[in-house]
Amino acid sequence: MLKTTGISHVVLNVRDLDTMVNFYVKTLGLTITHQNPGRMVFMTADTEKDDHMIALAKGLEGESNLLAHIAWKVPSVADVKAYYEYFKENGIPIDHNVSHAYAFGGNTVSCYFLDPEGNHLEVYALVPGGEEGNAAGNYGIDLEQSVEDITAQAMRLTPAAAGGRH
Repeated sequence: MLKTTGISHVVLNVRDLDTMVNFYVKTLGLTITHQNPGRMVFMTADTEKDDHMIALAKGLEGESNLLAHIAWKVPSVADVKAYYEYFKENGIPIDHNVSHAYAFGGNTVSCYFLDPEGNHLEVYALVPGGEEGNAAGNYGIDLEQSVEDITAQAMRLTPAAAGGRH
């Protein structure tokens, strides 16, 4: 049976990014770990344990969803691939597959999918940063490949797959 190891982080869509960042930093004492200026800010309560526990993304308007996604950590790339296969076999919509470069701790192998009400969820595992180090950005990955090839993609040792986003 597939099993996550726990919740990793939550991403919220916000109307006023600066005000929200100020609130989380001043009220909860979170530390900004990295950001895409004017677009997204990643924060954690403990930089020794987590790259980010929450991310705030500019873009909440009108009736749009507050929740961008909830990320669940799994132990290995093989587990992400197993979830990917499970989603395909059971008709669970897969949104996209991508590797994110974290500020520290390596890169992810991430599979984004939808719950029955259309909420975005992510399962991911960490791999070491590759030759490019932990260069910021997202990198498409192909989860149809072997675990070794997926890992190489996420470590930036082989070319990116088409379709990565986030």
